[in-house]
Amino acid sequence: MEATNVSKGNRYPIGFYVSCLTYTFERFAFYGSKPFLILFLITAVNEGGLGINATEAAVIASNFTAFTYIAPVIGGYVCDHWLGSRYAVTIGCILMGIGYMFGWKATGVGSINLMIAIVAIGTGLFKGNLAALMGRLFDDPTKLDSAFSIQYAFVNVGAMFGSAISGFLYLNTWKQGDVLGFRPVFLLCGVLVIIGGIFFTACYGLLQGQGKKPFKYLTDVNGNVIGKEEGESKKEKKNLAPLTKTEKKRVAAIVFISFVSIIFWLFYYQQDIALTIYMSKFVDMKVAGFEFSPGHVTTTWNGLLCVILALAAAKLWTKLSERPQGDLTMFQKVTLAFVFLGLAYLVLIAMETTRGVGAPESAKISVLWLFGFGFVLTLGEICFSPLGNSFVSKYAPKKYLSLLMGVWTIATFFATKINGYTQGFVESLGIYTIFVTFAIVSFVVAAIMFFMNKPLGKLLADEDESESKEA
Repeated sequence: MEATNVSKGNRYPIGFYVSCLTYTFERFAFYGSKPFLILFLITAVNEGGLGINATEAAVIASNFTAFTYIAPVIGGYVCDHWLGSRYAVTIGCILMGIGYMFGWKATGVGSINLMIAIVAIGTGLFKGNLAALMGRLFDDPTKLDSAFSIQYAFVNVGAMFGSAISGFLYLNTWKQGDVLGFRPVFLLCGVLVIIGGIFFTACYGLLQGQGKKPFKYLTDVNGNVIGKEEGESKKEKKNLAPLTKTEKKRVAAIVFISFVSIIFWLFYYQQDIALTIYMSKFVDMKVAGFEFSPGHVTTTWNGLLCVILALAAAKLWTKLSERPQGDLTMFQKVTLAFVFLGLAYLVLIAMETTRGVGAPESAKISVLWLFGFGFVLTLGEICFSPLGNSFVSKYAPKKYLSLLMGVWTIATFFATKINGYTQGFVESLGIYTIFVTFAIVSFVVAAIMFFMNKPLGKLLADEDESESKEA
């Protein structure tokens, strides 16, 4: 069969870097607006916000993340069957740009909900389909792990600069008196994601013919379908075959890990809403005369750490894989992730204890505590997040790969949706109680994962060696 890609030697295709940079524009826009949405909603109208109560605002803000996780499942189906991914990416960028502009002109909840809906639809066409197109640029699967590590860095560069620049602009450049500059941030994000789409469209010729046809077709460098009839016949026969016992066990393992991920992401995403509101009331955001925005703490700092720690983790996993017993299993890495998650919440417990549990807003605590929390939290993220897609790719039965990738994504959707309602418990129980509860649950889950490591490993049958190469 003719190769689908012209990558040669150790070089990556130019189209790969075009796609990575397009991701950077899109992530700049998403993380340039996401950390400030909750603040825009709860800030008083005379200070540049919409003046919505925190409980209602939390549900709305959580929808912004939640629907951008569920929409790619639908967008992937569209590109699997009907639409070439390159066109989906272009349309997605335009839609996202239009969506952010509704945020720019928002006068109430209706406009924000419309922004969320349009951005989600655009993300659905963009996100997973661009990643899949990038995979089609390679005919050597051994390059994919390193290639997507580079892509992960481009993503975090966008997140880091998006939140850093937007955070500075709304607090300083675009602030007029007491009125914070939230609205121009949404305009900036809309313009940039459209520029990213124009750049990507102008570079169609560098995509080696990929993305012209739906993913159900394998295409050559000119976009022509390869072995259509033979490929469809083989695929049909394979899809009719029942799952083997080994495949059923692996499906069970993927479903279990996806369920556990709901807990992890629910706790992780507290920084987007509950902690952001906490910062606006109880935290001294100035260090050495410089004022940080909540986005700087939750997103810019996280993006910087992800770039550094992901590279360090890759080296660590490689080093461990060279041991006689091999690398840690996916289940052991998830255990570590929950240990770090619990430790991160211990930092928050110590922070609120130092400030004085339930003390009034006049009692401020240094933002440095939250930078410490972010560091430990990111250690947990690196042990978990980058490995999920790899785990599903390696162990999912091929005919159910897209479906099980969807299960993994839907788990994050549920976590972010639940997160929106957590603020109601924060308001009624107090945030200290939430900190303590999440710390305890994190350590309990870590203990369960530790003792279940061997039984869970058996679900992967004889793939222990492959599991050791998870990183």
